[in-house]
Amino acid sequence: MADITAAFNTALKAHNAPPVTSHRYSIDRLDEFLKEAYSINARIADLTAYLRAIRPSYLSTAPAPRRPQRQNSADQKSTHDATQRHLSDTERASIDAEAKTVLRQLHAAVERISQTEQIRQDTASHIALRKRNQGGLGAIGRWAAGGAVTAKSAEEEEEEARQKMLNVHRESIVWFLQAKLREAGTLQSTMMEIRIQREVEKSKSVLYKAKSSSVPSAHSFDAALDSEKSATHEQDRAEPQLSDEQMQLFAQENQDMMKHYQDTLDQVRTAERSLIEISELQSTLVTNLTEQNEHIEQLVQDSSFTTENVGRGNKELKRASERPSSARILFHSTCAFCAFLVVWDLIF
Repeated sequence: MADITAAFNTALKAHNAPPVTSHRYSIDRLDEFLKEAYSINARIADLTAYLRAIRPSYLSTAPAPRRPQRQNSADQKSTHDATQRHLSDTERASIDAEAKTVLRQLHAAVERISQTEQIRQDTASHIALRKRNQGGLGAIGRWAAGGAVTAKSAEEEEEEARQKMLNVHRESIVWFLQAKLREAGTLQSTMMEIRIQREVEKSKSVLYKAKSSSVPSAHSFDAALDSEKSATHEQDRAEPQLSDEQMQLFAQENQDMMKHYQDTLDQVRTAERSLIEISELQSTLVTNLTEQNEHIEQLVQDSSFTTENVGRGNKELKRASERPSSARILFHSTCAFCAFLVVWDLIF
């Protein structure tokens, strides 16, 4: 889209109107709530970008390279380094732990600003109520002015509408942060699920190959059944060929295989525990998002209702000021009665 600011300023100058000045947006000029919200959003964006960058290496099932990997220079980013090299199981577990820790910290930060905003809303409501009750003579002053005790002035209606709009805006910010945090948690949990599934499939494949290599083929069994006597002699000749060294070698291979499966099982269990914790965090975020969405909808309805009632309230206040109030009638009646008593005393 073309920039027509210069032409628009020329048209404004022709009508003796001030030109449009460029507005420089700066986070430093914002309040503390928005500064903290921007900081949390930046951390969530960094975490999401890191998880997406590390995803190919994290989910890669390629074997480790035989040659030692070349270390990158210190000025290169760790994310780029991780995406270009093979990750060990220890590094993957470290990535899971770090991501889980960051997710917890971000969730605590979002909850903290949400609670702070709730305290601010309660405090603002309490202060507005105290000012309203202490303004003038309070309830007596309102009654003397001809309005109801609970009637609100036009300024109070406008201030209430402004506060509700501010509440809706900040509640929406909290909802947005929770939604982004949930997306990051979903990305991390999806990566862990795929990793666990691939580890299980890899273990099954290795176990199947080991069984296939240790069990004779069906053709060998058929040949042995056809020549039982020959197979018996072959077995008698094969048994003495297994020396103690070979038996120890087979036992060592079995032990190494059991250790490999035990390590794989421990990794899967650790990943499952991390996945359960992230799932619990996501469930909490989903619940908070639902409650936050309902609260925002209620605030929007209240704000719209308040805006519609501002004009109606102004009319009611004007009508109330025009009609005679009870206090005014009582005052005039008292003055008339006192004057009557004075005149009566002077005459008689």
